[in-house]
Amino acid sequence: MNSKKVKEIITCYKRHFGDIHNEEIYKWRAVKCFQENWNIDAYDFLIMFDKSFSSTKNLLDSGKYFPKRMLHEYAKREPEIIRQLFKNLYNEDEDLIYRVSTFKSQIIALHNNLKIKVPNNYQDHRAILVYLCLRYPDIYYLFKFKMFKDFAHLVDYPFRPKSNDIQTVLEYLSLCDIIRAEVIKDKDLLQLHNTRIKDREYADTSYHILTQDIIYAAVKHIDKFESRELQEPASSRLVKVDKTIIPKSDKAILKGTFTNYIENEKEKKRIGNLGELLVLQFEQEKLNSLKIKKEPIHISKSQGDGLGYDILSFDENGNEIFIEVKTTVRGINTPFYITRNELEKSTQQSDNFLLYRLYEFDDKENKAKYYEKRGNLLDLCVNPILYRIVLEE
Repeated sequence: MNSKKVKEIITCYKRHFGDIHNEEIYKWRAVKCFQENWNIDAYDFLIMFDKSFSSTKNLLDSGKYFPKRMLHEYAKREPEIIRQLFKNLYNEDEDLIYRVSTFKSQIIALHNNLKIKVPNNYQDHRAILVYLCLRYPDIYYLFKFKMFKDFAHLVDYPFRPKSNDIQTVLEYLSLCDIIRAEVIKDKDLLQLHNTRIKDREYADTSYHILTQDIIYAAVKHIDKFESRELQEPASSRLVKVDKTIIPKSDKAILKGTFTNYIENEKEKKRIGNLGELLVLQFEQEKLNSLKIKKEPIHISKSQGDGLGYDILSFDENGNEIFIEVKTTVRGINTPFYITRNELEKSTQQSDNFLLYRLYEFDDKENKAKYYEKRGNLLDLCVNPILYRIVLEE
């Protein structure tokens, strides 16, 4: 991903803040209205629903797009079914993919049962992300497929969005997290943003709505966001170093420390995401040069963490390889952590497992040095840090 372009886009957004603000302020007002009126257990669900969604016209009813109008019709005929659908959608203890797919499938079933003459129910990923963002504006981001597709191209994001694909939504949310990390570092931008927040607007202290607003502005006002500087290929920004890997044992040191673990973990996650994207782009270029008509898959984003690797790619013969990426801004000998699932995957697929260790990562230039290790990771895992305790009654 092109970090320089992201910074230039933020600079342009600040330059044109006044014009953009006047056009887009409705988003903050829509969230505020929803937050003030939503009550899933309201006696009259339809009245509560209409009040909560009363300011979402530009988000949910525009042109030939009518998700709110259809939801109103469903809630008028079957309020308890719609109430339960939203309870399920808003249950953060459940997997996001499961919640979204269940909401869509149950809406289709309800639409068919009610024999509504309108063929389209309009409850697509864009609408469902609006519902989630209205309820949890500090977690989710407003979504449009074309917006994501155009912005991904604009900032050289190494993912090809596919319409009506839940994996595209997950990758978009990951991109937003990366952009947001740049947003919250820009004090001038945050000061500008705070001037827009009055009594009628949602405070947006997590800056999720602001992040989406910047992404949308970049593709809508493309003539104002002038830079089209080309980025060097990933193969030029990822420099391989031969390294003999000799792990050593160390003793546990009992020492008290005062560490801001929350902020440290956020930064490590941001750098980790950027490192994965750099390797993903590197693998895309590799497969293109080999004329292999397959695409690497960003598994940690499309299917979530826990599978034991980050990227599914292919070798020169078209065979699958499982890539785990570990990234640090520090030096070559900086310690890193291997999870139990990563170790297990490396032993299951020892002939096809590849560890990329990126170090001295420069997020401004989006480049790093790296070394690699093929095969299982058993010989590296000599310093246990955590133990999983399983109890029986």
